[in-house]
Amino acid sequence: MYKGHRVAVVMPIHNEQRFLARAISRVPAYVDVLIAVDDGSTDESWQVLQNIPDKRLIPVRHSTNLGVGAATKTGYARAAETDTELIAVMDGDGQMDASDLPRLLDCALSGVDYVKGNRFLDRQSIRNMPLMRYSGNKALSWLTHKAVGLRDRVDAQCGYTVIQSRVLERLDLRDLYDRYGFLNDLLFLVARTGLTINSVPVKSVYQGEVSGINPFKVVPIILLRILLNYTRDRIASAMRARMLTGAPEGAGD
Repeated sequence: MYKGHRVAVVMPIHNEQRFLARAISRVPAYVDVLIAVDDGSTDESWQVLQNIPDKRLIPVRHSTNLGVGAATKTGYARAAETDTELIAVMDGDGQMDASDLPRLLDCALSGVDYVKGNRFLDRQSIRNMPLMRYSGNKALSWLTHKAVGLRDRVDAQCGYTVIQSRVLERLDLRDLYDRYGFLNDLLFLVARTGLTINSVPVKSVYQGEVSGINPFKVVPIILLRILLNYTRDRIASAMRARMLTGAPEGAGD
């Protein structure tokens, strides 16, 4: 429990057998529920997960790989069945610094509906981030920021987040993209619903992990998700404006 509020952590997992035990051991003691979703791992992640003696742990498994977005949705759905008030997402590779979690939780407790970690606000993370990853994340974040119409900059591809349970109940996640691009879709949905979004600085921990993301495949998909969401919002906005300014039915008869 954190400052009198029950907290859940959702942890999407795919082939993280080397880092999984370490990542779970770093989840702070004040977290009440830890939902680890093995998204069809082909290594020993599921076996490792089942042997971790953490009473907070709720292991969930996808029989096939559905994507990080799908794993997060599954985790959110399971968290909604608990009596937790704040739901964080942390990766299973240990790259998210648990010491940053209070910063996200405090921001949510101040009244913000959806809190995003922002690695660009932490100088050490910027220095440690590989140049290609930094450039790609920066460009995608800038595009998402502009397309969503947010006042403040965000780290769109950072999965370190906290959302309030009462807010999650208002969001229909079913149509959000199941793979990389889910985070961009979710930002659009949260903004579309009229909810508040804020960012806090977070660090990234790099300890020899090799990213399994193929940028030549993932980046075009994320760009497409941004374009589709932007187009949808512009069409919806134009239709609302037309309804407000259009002549009433039957005018002139």
